[in-house]
Amino acid sequence: MDYDTPHAISEDAIIIGDLAKMYNISKRALRLYHDLGILIPYYVDDKTGYRYYLPAQFPRLEMILQMKRAGLSLKQIKQMLDTRNLSLFEAILGEQLDKLTQKIAEYQMSRESLSKQLSGCKLIQNPPMMNSVFVEYMPRRSAFIYRDFEAYDMAQRYPEGSPWRHVLDQVKGVFSRKGLPLTLFQQVGGIVSKESLLSGKLLISGAFIQMDGEYQYQMPLSSFAPGIYVCMYNTYNAADNIEELKGLQKLLGYIHENEYQIAGDYLAQVMAETSVFDYNDTQIILKQQIPVSINWSN
Repeated sequence: MDYDTPHAISEDAIIIGDLAKMYNISKRALRLYHDLGILIPYYVDDKTGYRYYLPAQFPRLEMILQMKRAGLSLKQIKQMLDTRNLSLFEAILGEQLDKLTQKIAEYQMSRESLSKQLSGCKLIQNPPMMNSVFVEYMPRRSAFIYRDFEAYDMAQRYPEGSPWRHVLDQVKGVFSRKGLPLTLFQQVGGIVSKESLLSGKLLISGAFIQMDGEYQYQMPLSSFAPGIYVCMYNTYNAADNIEELKGLQKLLGYIHENEYQIAGDYLAQVMAETSVFDYNDTQIILKQQIPVSINWSN
């Protein structure tokens, strides 16, 4: 927008320094906008070099600053202002909105990851009572569930190493193919189906990672039903199936003694891992959980 040189500077005009202070930007930035032709001063004093702006130009500056905060480059802003093409303006804004949405999702994933790490650190420093059964209501939880592996018996010893390690590698492969950061690979857990619990043959047939947050992941999510769970915290070697089995059997015994009914799958969720500083220490804090229904008439 070009202005003719006035015979007298408008009373409403302000100098570049005052405009910079008003919008908390630098005079250098305003000079750059002038050089690029996206915000041309109302008047430039040949003697002093002072640039003057009118209040009528403020909305244009506000739009430039808003577009910059949204991530648009000055080149893009100039293109929109020069062409005065509303369709182009709409297209560029739509493209930038998609980029911002993606960044928000990435930040949310990072926030969730850090939140889980923080919870794990607090749990290690102030561990809950171990090997003690309690009853807890748990809300609905979203989770990525992986079942594409051969179920294995918790009661069996595996000289070549626990099959669980191979399962985790497969799940990490899925994350990699989906382009999801492995920083989300926390609070992973194993699943024993309700049918397996009732039959007494305790087979690990699934793996899950709890996925919190309201944003969309690039993979289908399932959920664990809300309800009352019989739970217990335990700590042992990460690949020790037998120790986990003992904890599961204790939960099943508690359910039987209290005449509860098993209402869903057993979940074994890693809440914290103590190998952050010592690679030789593979201890984990596990939360073992079985949903139950209670006959309140008894």
